[in-house]
Amino acid sequence: MEGYRARYFIKQLSINNRGMALFSAILIALFALLALAGLYFALTKLLGSSQTIKTYASVRDAAAGGVHSAVIMIQSGSFNEYSLGECTSQPIEINFKLYGSDRLFKNKITVCLSAYKTLPGYEVTGVAYSKSGAGYKGYIYTIISEAEGPENTRSRVEAIYAR
Repeated sequence: MEGYRARYFIKQLSINNRGMALFSAILIALFALLALAGLYFALTKLLGSSQTIKTYASVRDAAAGGVHSAVIMIQSGSFNEYSLGECTSQPIEINFKLYGSDRLFKNKITVCLSAYKTLPGYEVTGVAYSKSGAGYKGYIYTIISEAEGPENTRSRVEAIYAR
């Protein structure tokens, strides 16, 4: 058995393919680049999620989108330090586009802290709405979104968000 193994060396079993390795590496890099380009295309063109200026079908949709943006800002804690009845000092302006148009339009959003609601399980002391819940729970916000479109078209959406 020892004599049988002595005839075979590692060099005899390996295949010399240096040129094939370079070609394989270039081919794999090309496929990876193609996959990344497809992912970028899907995010920017098909889904529209990576655009900083959103495109809407109508001015009404833009106003509703402004309310959605305000809710995201409320959830992130941007308005936690507001006192009862306090609103944004100046409306938040968000630019948007409409399909088929390259012009930019403005959406003005106003957010106000309207009231507190008592959560289940919390003790109510003193005058109603005098105590806020822990973790900013129980805050009730009023959101007003006014979008201005082409030819002086306007849309106003008013919403209430309870945290």
